[in-house]
Amino acid sequence: MRSLLRGRLLGRFVLVVGVACVSGCSDSANGGSEGGGPVCDPPQFEVTVDAENVIPAPDGYTDLGGGVREIHRGVYMVPGFSNTFLVTTEEGSVVIDTSISLTAAAHEQALRPYVVEPLRYIILTHAHADHVGGVALWRGDDPGVEVLAQREQVDFLHYERRFDGVFRYRNSAQFSRLLNLPPLPFNAPDAPVVNDGGQPPATILFEEFFEFRLGDLTFQVVHTPGETPDHASVWIPELRMAFPGDNYYISFPNLYTLRGTEPRKALEYIASLDEVTSWKPAVVAPSHGDPVYGEAHARDRLTAYRDAISYVHDETVRGINAGIDIFTLMQEITLPPALQSPDTNEVYGRIDWSVRGIYDGYIGWFDGNVSNVTATPPTAIYADLVEMAGGADAVAERASELSDAGDHARALHMTDVALAAEPANTIALEARAASLEALLDVAENSNMQGWLFAALREVEAKLAEQ
Repeated sequence: MRSLLRGRLLGRFVLVVGVACVSGCSDSANGGSEGGGPVCDPPQFEVTVDAENVIPAPDGYTDLGGGVREIHRGVYMVPGFSNTFLVTTEEGSVVIDTSISLTAAAHEQALRPYVVEPLRYIILTHAHADHVGGVALWRGDDPGVEVLAQREQVDFLHYERRFDGVFRYRNSAQFSRLLNLPPLPFNAPDAPVVNDGGQPPATILFEEFFEFRLGDLTFQVVHTPGETPDHASVWIPELRMAFPGDNYYISFPNLYTLRGTEPRKALEYIASLDEVTSWKPAVVAPSHGDPVYGEAHARDRLTAYRDAISYVHDETVRGINAGIDIFTLMQEITLPPALQSPDTNEVYGRIDWSVRGIYDGYIGWFDGNVSNVTATPPTAIYADLVEMAGGADAVAERASELSDAGDHARALHMTDVALAAEPANTIALEARAASLEALLDVAENSNMQGWLFAALREVEAKLAEQ
């Protein structure tokens, strides 16, 4: 039986054929590829749901020591900030994702003894740094190792290079605590703009589908946008095993990430999760976290994850159409008990951030308040408010009271007002530090921890200068 794929993400219907994509790739396909290898774009494709010669899935993984787990017959994984997978056959091996540069070498060294030579492919589920950091280590100087990615990777890496200054600064804040990163600077104001400076590691790019066979296994790679526009999921029908990349992990997803991103479309997440679920996987191996075993268990967890995203999306759209302001929606939209689970906790993504990401992604920055249509920001009146309140110390004292009362969000806003008028105000800086520290002590979300830690580090540095 085959899963009929619809090109819904491109607004077209895809018919079914049985042509292996690897045999149809050429340098001239779709006009060639910018910054990568040949483009594979079969106009029709199919995903195998019920394969012949299925190898039964295990009930769990086997710990082999040295950080290596065998998660299916001949399939190995090293967990970490981002997982690295190795799939072996009698004719060679395939690596799926390569982790971040900080851990890529350790992953490669741990998995290399299990490689069945030759290494034939490196498949990248998407171009985030924690998935491509080990490509050069695995490929080395071997021209026979193909690196496979979805074609949107080219534009995505151009986008990341275009904004390298802000991403450098924001990544160093967001991962300051998790990866022990120091503060990194923005670009200089007169730095040149590089619009097309991305360097895709891929040697083969595909549009919607890529298929190849190695040994007794078939590898089918499908464009499944969500976490990124170039996101792909891998399906091995003989193992009934799916690799959904970052479209599924044990947290509500980052529909918006604080380090900055183009809109991550909830409806694309939903469609992509539906696609992977339709393959009826017996093992789901995400790029973050442990594999999920059992067809029914995998189906239930993927479906619940999809339903949680759908609920937040629909409630946000309903609120937008009802004229409800963004901050009210961020405060009021929560998952109902039936959709709350370990998979939808908020240790990485957060629902309130996702609500704002959906809101801004659909209707943009203007919130309907005519006060916000000019270039004059609300901060322009902070000095007047401080003067009316009796000076920066008076506002800072109020911030301290709010902090002492545990109203830390309002305390931080109050310190913003005081410090706008008097940037070195000691009372305001101390109140800000106290609220940041209190919020950090209870924060469960790793991204929130990073930004709080970075902000606290900045405030403590200013206090140390006094």
